Amino acid sequence: MARVAPAPAAVAPEAAAPEKGSKKKLILILAIVLTVLAAGGAAAFFLLGGQGGEGAAEEKVETPLGPPTFVVMDQFVVNLAEPDTTRYLQIGITYEVSGPAQAEEIKNYTPVIRSRILLVLSGKNVGNLTSIEGKQQLMDELVDLARVTIKGDPKDPTRGIRDVHFSSFVIQ
Repeated sequence: MARVAPAPAAVAPEAAAPEKGSKKKLILILAIVLTVLAAGGAAAFFLLGGQGGEGAAEEKVETPLGPPTFVVMDQFVVNLAEPDTTRYLQIGITYEVSGPAQAEEIKNYTPVIRSRILLVLSGKNVGNLTSIEGKQQLMDELVDLARVTIKGDPKDPTRGIRDVHFSSFVIQ
């Protein structure tokens, strides 16, 4: 008369077995994901850290330490290289340098710098100087010209010359 019912304990181990297996799979998947993320983070750190270290050294050279010093050159008036007409350029040039030592060096080399500027300017024509790109190219040439002329700090590729500015620019 009495029927024996299956024991609930027998069902419980079967149900518990899939939970342990799925927990192991979950832990294994999490471990793999964390390992991949850690490796990606380490790779990014080393790759970006290496470039940041070199960039930081360059930034130290280029970052101004204080307010700039300006060296005003005398006005230049030159004939432009126009084949059929006579055209003149009157230009005021001011160099922006990183400190008084570089300003003094520019003043010491003023005759050499002025001579080189005159040679550069007299080789230009109206077409070179009327566009913004042409003026920017002239500015780059004038900065390079001054950097080559002065001695400056050999570790600093800018030689302390930050930029050049035009205080006047008249073509006739």
